[in-house]
Amino acid sequence: MDRTSLYLKLFLATVFMGTALGCAETEELRSLNRRQAITIRDQSDEIEKLKAEASRYKDQATKESDEKSRLMAELDNLAKAIGGGASVRQTPEGPVIQLPEMILFDSGMANIKPEGEKALKKIAEHLQSRPDESISIVGHTDADPIVRTKYMWNTNHHLAAGRALSVFEYLTTQGGVDQSRVFIVSYGPNRPVADNATDDGKRKNRRVEFMLTTSDGK
Repeated sequence: MDRTSLYLKLFLATVFMGTALGCAETEELRSLNRRQAITIRDQSDEIEKLKAEASRYKDQATKESDEKSRLMAELDNLAKAIGGGASVRQTPEGPVIQLPEMILFDSGMANIKPEGEKALKKIAEHLQSRPDESISIVGHTDADPIVRTKYMWNTNHHLAAGRALSVFEYLTTQGGVDQSRVFIVSYGPNRPVADNATDDGKRKNRRVEFMLTTSDGK
């Protein structure tokens, strides 16, 4: 074999090997591109799912905010109709209307006064007009130990529970509200809204609160 033929064969072999390597590299690049495309597609799908989920959460939060605003407006109108110191405040659980002790009860007692019956009648009428709503009755007291009516109530928790029960009985008997729509809670002195070290603070803490909820629990 002459030198020219040898060089030609070596050249052709080099070209063939380069082409083969180039094809292998090209195929590897193609495979890498395919994997990257699949990864990008999966990531895009995941992003779209996260966007849809975030949109649902936003819609739900907006709906709950609108419902709380609606209930707040309802309670505000109801408090104005009741008068006598009835007021509305926002709590972690939602808006509530609060009636001070002086509207509903005499000190240390759980018998509803005539003016208290008038106030509860307005609440019952509201519930009758909104059959989709339920109500929670929450009893609160100050932190002073019971003295004068100790023979009736061992603790402030008992007094608060007795008052909530009296309201429950009025709403479900004379008010005509179905018992399944009315719930009672007693916090006694455990959730003050003012300082129990002052007479004014104690007066504010002696109250009954009402929380409205719709049938879907909002």
